[in-house]
This record gives sequence, structure tokens and C-alpha cells, in this order.
Amino acid sequence: MVRITALLLLLVVFVSFGKEKDWKLYDKIVLVVNGQPVLKSELELAMQWFGIKDRKEAAKKLIDQILVAQAAEKSGIRVSPKEVEEAIARIARANNLGSVEEFKKKLEEENLSYTEFKDLVKRELLIQRYIQIHLRRVLFGGIKEGKQVKLRKVRIIFLSSKDKDFKEKYRFLRENLKPENFSELAKKYSDDPITAEKGGLLGEVKKGDLIKKLDEAIWNKKPGEIFEVPVKNGVYFVYIESEKEQMINQQPTGEEITNKLKQEYEIQLNKLRQQATIEYLDKSLQ
Repeated sequence: MVRITALLLLLVVFVSFGKEKDWKLYDKIVLVVNGQPVLKSELELAMQWFGIKDRKEAAKKLIDQILVAQAAEKSGIRVSPKEVEEAIARIARANNLGSVEEFKKKLEEENLSYTEFKDLVKRELLIQRYIQIHLRRVLFGGIKEGKQVKLRKVRIIFLSSKDKDFKEKYRFLRENLKPENFSELAKKYSDDPITAEKGGLLGEVKKGDLIKKLDEAIWNKKPGEIFEVPVKNGVYFVYIESEKEQMINQQPTGEEITNKLKQEYEIQLNKLRQQATIEYLDKSLQ
């Protein structure tokens, strides 16, 4: 059974690499799923991805993954190469690797194909979108309501009061921050690594999206302003870069919706299994 809860989250996967130094893969086709051949090396990769030692159980998981990804593409759902690369970069960071290139080398050391790994990640992204787009449409008949809201593009620099250089950094930023250098200084000084690498970009937010103190300050100021928001463990420097109005679709939310999506996913997956043509070239996987 596919873990829906994991698929509904932003895709961040930890890959456990094998330790057998002399392990080599001699590739051959072990399965054919609706005309799509599956190599032995793909199955070995799936065993690590799903954390399953049993080849037969891993094959079931892989077949399900392929079936749903195929259904997603038939529904017109697409994932771009850039999105796949970005997901792999997140996986590399989650495994304490500095870059995608380092991650590629690690895969090569374990005799795992980077191309096959990209295909696997692409299928996971397709499944995620299949749930969020197609199944929501099946369950709720599409989005019928929306409202016009204001969105503000916000950048932040967070300084932690625990930093020994806090006072020095605070004085410098207070005296030197300007709209034209905010992004550059965010990369250099912010103690929030996620926004720092994006030049402090928090993104486009609407009223109520952020913690109360930040939210109130942002919506009491005007676009173009830079200001401070002190908090318990430090201070935020905030820059409201721009503002626009946009129609926001109203999506159903909550635990009840999540449970309905899980149920609908299982229904659709069972249909896909019944309609599928699976050829087991390796009979031990049946």
C-alpha cells in the first residue's frame, strides 16, 4: 500500500545507500508494466527508495508507482526536467551532500543509475500531482469558488540573538539596508538558511499566512518599506518588495479531505491494477 501521507507532503526523501563494496548489477528486464519494461537495476533502486528488502514486495510497490505515474500522464499531468532536478537537489541536501554532482557520484559508487533515479523521482512527482490535481477534481468537481486577495512579495533577514556577532550585525544592517542591497545582504547575514540562499525571499503572502507579529507588521506598512520586527529569539528585517491583487482558488482542506483523498487513491489504484497488463519475466516476483 502506497504511503499517501508521504506523497501529500513536499517531496523530501532520505535514501539509504548500501554498503556492499563488490555489489554489481547485471541488467535484464524483470517486469513489463503496460508495455513499459522494468530492469533489474530499477527494482534494486526501488528496494532502497522504499526501504524494502523483499524483492517481491518492492516489485509490487514499483508496479503501483509506475501505474499511477502512467495514469497521471494520461490525465495530462506533466513534470518538467527542471522540477525533477530541483527535487533531486533537495534529496542531495537531505543526505548531507553539497551538490547534485556529489549525489551522482554517490549513486555511481553504489552501481546505481542516475538516469533511473531521475525517472523514479519524476514518477513520485507525477503521483503527487495526480493526487492534488486529478483526484481533487474527481472528488470535488473542480474548484468553483475564489476570491480576490492582495498578495505582497516579501523579503526577510533574520538575526538570531544567540549569535555572538548579533549586535554588530544588527547595527550594520540598521544603518545600511536599502531596497537595492537587501537581497545581497540577506544572503550574507541572515540566520535563516532557507530564505538566505534566495536573497531573503519569503515569497508572495496574503494576510494571515505568517505568524501574528510578522503578519500584523507587514500589513500595517506600505510596499517599498524596510522595517524591523523584534521577536523573542532575535529580530526580522522585512522588505515589502511589491503588492498585487490576484484571484485565489478556494481549496477544501482538513483531515477529512485528506482521508477522502486516501480512500479515492486506493479506489483508483485498484482500478489501475485490475486494468493493467503485467508480465513477470522474473517469475520469483509474482
